Amino acid sequence: MPNQSGKTRVTQLDGLRGIAALVVVACHLLSVLPGIGKVVSDDRTAPLSAAGDWAVFSPLHILWNGTPAVHVFFVLSGFVLILPFTKAASGRSWAPYYAKRLLRLYLPAWASLAVAVALIVLIPRTESPLQSYWADMFVVDPTLGRVAKDSLLLLGASTVNTPLWTLRWEVAFSLLLPVYVFVALRWRRFWHLKLGIVLALAAAGAALNADWLIYLPIFAIGAILGVERDRIHDLTRRWPRLIWLPVTAAGLLLANAEWISRGEPVPGVEALITVGSTLIVLVFLLTSPAKKLGDTAVAQWLGKISFSLYLVHLPVILACVTLLRSVSLPLALAVAAVASFGAAELFYRFVEQPAHRVSIAAGRAMERRTGRNDRRDAPGIPDAGAAPDRRDSPPARVMAEAGSGRSS
Repeated sequence: MPNQSGKTRVTQLDGLRGIAALVVVACHLLSVLPGIGKVVSDDRTAPLSAAGDWAVFSPLHILWNGTPAVHVFFVLSGFVLILPFTKAASGRSWAPYYAKRLLRLYLPAWASLAVAVALIVLIPRTESPLQSYWADMFVVDPTLGRVAKDSLLLLGASTVNTPLWTLRWEVAFSLLLPVYVFVALRWRRFWHLKLGIVLALAAAGAALNADWLIYLPIFAIGAILGVERDRIHDLTRRWPRLIWLPVTAAGLLLANAEWISRGEPVPGVEALITVGSTLIVLVFLLTSPAKKLGDTAVAQWLGKISFSLYLVHLPVILACVTLLRSVSLPLALAVAAVASFGAAELFYRFVEQPAHRVSIAAGRAMERRTGRNDRRDAPGIPDAGAAPDRRDSPPARVMAEAGSGRSS
């Protein structure tokens, strides 16, 4: 059943992506503080001030908890990339999609690696008792071999620019998208069962500590939600508004499940984080207050630069802290926050947007090439320079947006 809504972009989810990116930045800023950084990275029983204890072991942690933010990114990527395939279409070639999507991910990632290396060369990272053990872990020599390995993305990321670790799973999902499309579009009547299965897989991955089984099912959750969003809206539109309060509370609580107490988190807690993150996405998708929040000017701006912000903020933070920590660590963090947003805006204008244009041009060139090949292979259809038939593919704008995904 093709989607009939006619909408191919859900703007409040762009805002949610921006808010999630802001949460990641806040996570890395606070983790530079010696007390908090020690607790979040090494020893949960380390002493904290009263304010630090509230920041870490209370619901306030959701405001700077980077783990559920990443889960939200993955759900949103699955949601966004599936949308063009919810329209009736046939005979689509995958080559244009791969050209657009991979360039859209790799070009900004490579540029962010270059930024990180340049900052390390100009302002070498060093260990210091003025910053946290967590910050000390990012002291690294950006050797050619290390940077080359990082640039592949699929092999993970070193501490040159650690946030690139998530792109390993973004790239894997992007390469496997035909499988996700097949699963999401088949057996539509059993969408509840499919959601249950992928959640069970994520739970199994969490219990087994298998990263690929933790993260790849999260994209499937987003894909199923994207395909079934009209059906889900129809099921929930008559719900009393008050019911969304406990749903929102449950989402926030589960997303923050790792930090509800000083004790070590239970095995498989990542699955609870996935459920909580999925509920948060549903709240933004289906409730008016969350839609309004996601559509605010600030959230939309954050959504616009979210990928750039995610890619460049940590090298900028570490450079600012290295420069200014001996003067004042709070000052260093304040400067780092401002510099991160400024760098993200510049990176968006001069790297991400041009990369997006290059990816669209590559996709269109591939569409023309595959269109000519298809016509040559079809008996009785002359090549004669005719324009390819666009009826079998989504509008160019839709594919461009889906190809970008503004993923993190």
